[in-house]
Amino acid sequence: MNTHAKIVIALIILAAVVIFGGKALQPYYDDWRQQDTSDARGTRGTLRIGMDSWVGYYPLCSKEMRVRMRRQGYLLQCEDDGADYDARMGSLRSGDLELAVATVDSYLIAGANHQFPATIIAVLDESKGGDAVVSWAESIDSIDALKNSAGRTIAFTPASPSEHLLKSIAVHFDIPDLMQQQATWRVETDGSGDALELLRQHKVDAAVLWEPDVSRALAMEGTKKLLGTEDTEGLIVDILLVSRRFQESDPEA
Repeated sequence: MNTHAKIVIALIILAAVVIFGGKALQPYYDDWRQQDTSDARGTRGTLRIGMDSWVGYYPLCSKEMRVRMRRQGYLLQCEDDGADYDARMGSLRSGDLELAVATVDSYLIAGANHQFPATIIAVLDESKGGDAVVSWAESIDSIDALKNSAGRTIAFTPASPSEHLLKSIAVHFDIPDLMQQQATWRVETDGSGDALELLRQHKVDAAVLWEPDVSRALAMEGTKKLLGTEDTEGLIVDILLVSRRFQESDPEA
């Protein structure tokens, strides 16, 4: 075998080693790169926050907040549960979440099912127009029209600020049908986004939404805001919760 042939064979063998060796090492490299780019090494832990699409929660999950928390030694991870408050409270109790956002009314309702698993550590916001009932004006053109709900449907997220707003309307405007748990008008959804989509497709006559979905709904021709929280005071108040389990295990955090 001449020298040139030996060189070619050696190069082929070397290439094979590089290719197959690289594939074998790829998972280890990917893991190292993820840790390196996320700066996960050397932190004191990860703080997981249960939240949803309400625009008022954006600052908590912003890049600026993540940077600030990293300076304190923590990684911040926001988990959108689609406004499933019962699951959120369950995660606080089980230790799957360290923190969560909620409204006072939703914590009173969903928290009771899980022995109130968290402590209120901050008031974040009061809704002033961020929550509203939006309808197709041709179907429901006023709050009074809700008093005759026969054949009409309203999409909303159960056990959430949306249901709280509906119940408040029911009491204030004397619309007992809005309090009924088995009424035909009820169309329960997984979050404001789902309620907006049903409204957009004309599958419901009205929807109870929170921002940014309120603005998106009102941008559709033919819709009307029946009532928003700019007309109420202290009705929907957002709070920050810390898991009692986490608070006991790591009070310094």
